[in-house]
Amino acid sequence: MASRLALLSAASLLFAVAGPVPGVPAPPGGRFEGEMTAVVAARAAAQMKPLLDEMERDPSQPESVKADIRRKASRLTVAVYTAPGTIDELVAFYSGKVAGASFLFSEREIGKDLAETAQLGGFSLAPATVKEWEGKKGRSARWARPDGTLEIDIEDHLIDPRDGRVTKQVVVMVTGAK
Repeated sequence: MASRLALLSAASLLFAVAGPVPGVPAPPGGRFEGEMTAVVAARAAAQMKPLLDEMERDPSQPESVKADIRRKASRLTVAVYTAPGTIDELVAFYSGKVAGASFLFSEREIGKDLAETAQLGGFSLAPATVKEWEGKKGRSARWARPDGTLEIDIEDHLIDPRDGRVTKQVVVMVTGAK
């Protein structure tokens, strides 16, 4: 059985409400992407539903734990923004605005992320698009509170969850409590 934190994280996405996360500012010059936020939340809900269903059926989990996870999940929200500037500028911005935020940077394989996005979205990609992004790298920066109540993900390429279009555009996803 998954850990309580993993279940809470899954529940946060299942019950995510589209909208800004209280206490976390929008990126400077950023634009809230309502439609993308809704798509991300809906896909995450579909992925996590089986895990949460398993939790509900698990007799070894006390009802108090299940109720606590449901209560916390109902207060969580997700917001997707696009923003001008660089990933480094946005990491500096959030590091100064959110107490305790210390981001970990990594490289991402855009082609693999694109293929995963297409699979989750149930759409196909043109062979030319696959070839164009195959082997190309991007950067990401992530931070999460140890208790899982707030997470900020910043990436330097936007892979549109609706159609897989890739643009060199910084995207920020914030998940947290409302």
